[in-house]
Amino acid sequence: MIRYRIAEPGGDLEIFHRMRTEVYLAEGLITPPDVDPETGLFTDQYDEHSIHLLAANDDGVDIGCWRMVESGPGRTLPVTDLFGVHVLPRSFESSGSAIIPSYRKTLVGLGFFRALLAVADERGLDNAYGIVEPPYLATTRAIGIPIEVLSEPRHVFNADNVAIMVRRDALMAVLDTVAESVPGFVDYFLKPFDWTLSDHEFPPA
Repeated sequence: MIRYRIAEPGGDLEIFHRMRTEVYLAEGLITPPDVDPETGLFTDQYDEHSIHLLAANDDGVDIGCWRMVESGPGRTLPVTDLFGVHVLPRSFESSGSAIIPSYRKTLVGLGFFRALLAVADERGLDNAYGIVEPPYLATTRAIGIPIEVLSEPRHVFNADNVAIMVRRDALMAVLDTVAESVPGFVDYFLKPFDWTLSDHEFPPA
């Protein structure tokens, strides 16, 4: 069982920033000069208007983090600053993801996406933006996620990436069409979210 939560000010936020810093340094997404020498943590201007998420395993060990960067007056998203994308109203960006290596080939990321959708619904946000690498783009499109590519590839975050968007109404329409073929996946996204993810929800075919 994976349990998700919104990071509370104080200890949770430090856990988020420390995990992201350690993973980003290991992956070459940031370099030591990007880290605050006093705190030993990497932060950026988007953290000030973000909702930070954490995931923990059954032992209570935190294994991943993600954030939702909210748009609004005086608030920009990374897709705008890095790709020049004009952001629609009621939007957010999926960003700041870091999952420890031993959990990267699991469904932890799926639970984070469900958590983002739950928070977006609460806040009336309809459009999700992101910056992804082409292999990730191909994988998500292959399973039917209605991704719109908004830019040409650009070398950012130590790799070639593109700016993307997923509209909530388009996602809901796709879920409706694939309900019979992947019922566990669809049910997970449509039922009330209890902030957990269990292997029992996705039994082997």
